[in-house]
Amino acid sequence: MSETALEPLRRMTRRMLLFTELIVLLPIFFLMRQGSNPYVLVVIGIGTVVIIAVRMRDTLSLMRRSWQPFPDSHVYGLSALALAMTGLACAIDAGAGGFSTMFVGMAASEFFVARALRDAWRRVGIVVAVEVVLLTVLLTLTGQRDLLDNVLIGSLLMTIVLAFSVGLTYRQWEGALKLEQARRDAAELAATRERLRLAEDLHDILGHALEVVSLKSELAVRLTDQEKSKAEMVEVQRLARNALRDVRALAQGNRPTDFGTELIGARKLLDSAGISCDFNADPAVLTNGERDLFGRVLREAMTNALRHSDPRSCGVSLVAKPNEVVLRVVNDGVAPLQSAEDGSGLASLARRVKEAGGSFTAGTVDPASFEVIASLPR
Repeated sequence: MSETALEPLRRMTRRMLLFTELIVLLPIFFLMRQGSNPYVLVVIGIGTVVIIAVRMRDTLSLMRRSWQPFPDSHVYGLSALALAMTGLACAIDAGAGGFSTMFVGMAASEFFVARALRDAWRRVGIVVAVEVVLLTVLLTLTGQRDLLDNVLIGSLLMTIVLAFSVGLTYRQWEGALKLEQARRDAAELAATRERLRLAEDLHDILGHALEVVSLKSELAVRLTDQEKSKAEMVEVQRLARNALRDVRALAQGNRPTDFGTELIGARKLLDSAGISCDFNADPAVLTNGERDLFGRVLREAMTNALRHSDPRSCGVSLVAKPNEVVLRVVNDGVAPLQSAEDGSGLASLARRVKEAGGSFTAGTVDPASFEVIASLPR
């Protein structure tokens, strides 16, 4: 959530703060005009300073996003202080002291910030019950029981209204800040996933290209025929340029993988390495999404075969069924990898295939063969 999006909430919070201060200050002016007991004015004045300090602390920290709610012990302590000041003011002058009940409401409002609504109302209820008992006892002992109904009704209304209105403001801030944090977390997760995708694509591009370049460079060195050796080095140059082109396309976000293209490249690669090919795969039976994912599987399977085994033959089969399509790549030679999780390329492919709703297995099928099988539902 941007700063602009939070501005309406800030304006509302400022208005709520102004409203609270007016409620707190008006009784003082009213009592001063009535010529009330100066001791009551002192008590209410001290309470006013405490309330304004707490409200300013909470409001400013909210707007700076550094706010932390008081623990329950502090809120109970603040409520106890408010009750004590209310009792003292009522003991001195019940009529004027009734205004001090607003302190209890302001103190109890902190429960709405630190607790769930149900728990907050339960704790406010405890404070209100104590307030009622305290006022009843005080007014009875001071012989001013005739003021009990008016003071109790006024105090209860002021306590509940202030607690709810102030607590509601902080609840809205709490929700807004949680939503902002959730959006930040989502953005970070999306960025992490994109970095993972780029890393996997770079592994696919460079891992395969470098493996083939290494193979063909070694072949060129071994060839005694200068023309054939030169042809292999030309092929190495072409592969390097293609890898560079693919990396640039990846950076621009427009590099699809095609099973048909990968199939042709795999056949050429195996032929040049003197590895027997047995291909039974028709790319035409695949959809665009299947062509991309199976192209990645075939590329990684070829890279894995050249890197981790010494194959003499390699087979690729593609079977399209009404409810699924299955790609199987198998090569002879002893492969040290035992499962898809042992190699980072195969592990990432396993995750991609499973995310697409398919299944993926890779491992030795007998002491001399390694098999990769990927299937996608239809």
